[in-house]
Amino acid sequence: MTLKLIKTLKATSAAMAMAVVITGCAAPQQGPMFTSTSNAIRAAQTAGALEYAPSHFQKATQIYSKAEVMQSKRRTKRAQKLLELASAEADLARAISEAAQAESSLGFIRSGL
Repeated sequence: MTLKLIKTLKATSAAMAMAVVITGCAAPQQGPMFTSTSNAIRAAQTAGALEYAPSHFQKATQIYSKAEVMQSKRRTKRAQKLLELASAEADLARAISEAAQAESSLGFIRSGL
């Protein structure tokens, strides 16, 4: 196996684990902000954040987990602030990933000219 394939397999495994954690932890009573943030994290994952922006993606998921803890302790305002931060990190991870993929595509197109 090549190093790139191994990295891809690791990233895929991590993505699957994160998806299970995110979907399994979001209880309906947590409200729309949890759903919105969870969707932002999934969008980042779909955009390739595990490959192109792993630190931002990991930070988003960690902050999301902290928000769940705050919500379980009935610290709703703190949970909401954490969710806003997690959404911002997820959005940043998605944007970085999309930009990297666009840049890669542009390079591929230019090399074919």
